[in-house]
Amino acid sequence: MKKSILFLGLLLALFACNNTPKPEQENTQQEPTAPVTVTEAIQLLTDSIAMDSTDAHLYLNRAKAYFANEQVGQAMVDINKSLQLDPNNVDTYLLLADVYYALGDQDNIASTLNKAVEINSLDARPLVKLAELNLLQQNFNLAIGYVDKALGLTPYNPRAYFVKGMCYMAAKQDTASALKNFQLAAEQDDRFYDPVQQICRIYAVQQPPYAMEYIRKAQQQFPDYPTARYELAMYLQSHGAPEEALLHYDTLLMQRPDDYIVLFNKGYVNYVYLEDNETALNYFNQALDINPKYLDAFYNKGRVIEQMGDYAQAMEIYKEILRLQPEYQLAIDAVNRIQNQITE
Repeated sequence: MKKSILFLGLLLALFACNNTPKPEQENTQQEPTAPVTVTEAIQLLTDSIAMDSTDAHLYLNRAKAYFANEQVGQAMVDINKSLQLDPNNVDTYLLLADVYYALGDQDNIASTLNKAVEINSLDARPLVKLAELNLLQQNFNLAIGYVDKALGLTPYNPRAYFVKGMCYMAAKQDTASALKNFQLAAEQDDRFYDPVQQICRIYAVQQPPYAMEYIRKAQQQFPDYPTARYELAMYLQSHGAPEEALLHYDTLLMQRPDDYIVLFNKGYVNYVYLEDNETALNYFNQALDINPKYLDAFYNKGRVIEQMGDYAQAMEIYKEILRLQPEYQLAIDAVNRIQNQITE
């Protein structure tokens, strides 16, 4: 299913009523309840619908569950049933817009969100999604207009500030305005990772004296986000702490052992910063075992072999890269460099 950082992942929240009387004090210790899987949630909602087929919210919640489980067709069926029962529920139209996005149907996204605005002009959520859509379509001024209208309705709106920051980054390369909006988004919701990630990336480029502290804090604040650890490792490797960067890459590989980009980064750290060609070559080969067409790993493998003095093998690697991608400039330069060395 297509995904974008501009559309939050769908979060399924199912609320169950519990009318059981509270236990006596001595019975308050209970076994923890196992989390309900999406498949189990679908079955529970199906059972509930069998008991009451006129409840639009049951169909909406099951549609959310289907969508979270990437069962888009079933989600659409339940959305349509929910709208038949309750045609004025903004939440249903918001989910329908997400489904259309997954299907790549941008025209229907816009009409669906405009319908939601028509139903409740005081609800800022469809306006923010319209801003996201226009950002994707590179209609930046229109996107900012939707954001400003949403903020006029709901000043506490971290998603709106995030989208506005992305507009400034994409449209005007206005890093200062983008940073301001990302900071507002992060301040309003300290659980919202996307603006924090963008702030980390801005600081990684600008390198203010507090950049390291902020990026470290971001990783500590979002320990379950692999990209937060990755951003920290990238900053560490280029700012005098390659060994610490490798430790973070090792942690990422424990979580995702087949992440060829992390394996490549370990090779790059060993090659560039630690000058350990043998170890670097090993990691580049591991990355290529997983993705043989990852040209950055292929090129750096060639660089290591060239540095180790095997010009013939390095030349073969560079020529193979150019066969796969004739405009890969680093490989072109490498071929010319070796040819010049041979003729000297």
